[in-house]
Amino acid sequence: MKRFMSAVPVVLGIVLFAALILWLVLALGNASGASDEERLMQVRQSVENGLTLCYAAEGAYPMSLDYLTESYGVVYDKERYIVHYECFADNVRPTVTVIEREN
Repeated sequence: MKRFMSAVPVVLGIVLFAALILWLVLALGNASGASDEERLMQVRQSVENGLTLCYAAEGAYPMSLDYLTESYGVVYDKERYIVHYECFADNVRPTVTVIEREN
């Protein structure tokens, strides 16, 4: 009986240690997902800021995403993101959709 009672703290310590490791792994996984979403939002915000800057400077929205990247410094990773840019007229704000590519 004494041997059993002395093993309880060791087993309890191992279980607690395993639970902490599991919690750490899950927390890191959630942080990675949040940072991917944050990067996606940054790309979208970069394009939106470029649109606003172009309209303020020229009085018209650019007809293409290429003009926006060349003239207003909008930069994004084309290997990682798809940016769909749809412009109806130069006085109507374009519709911008940013999607992360599949790996």
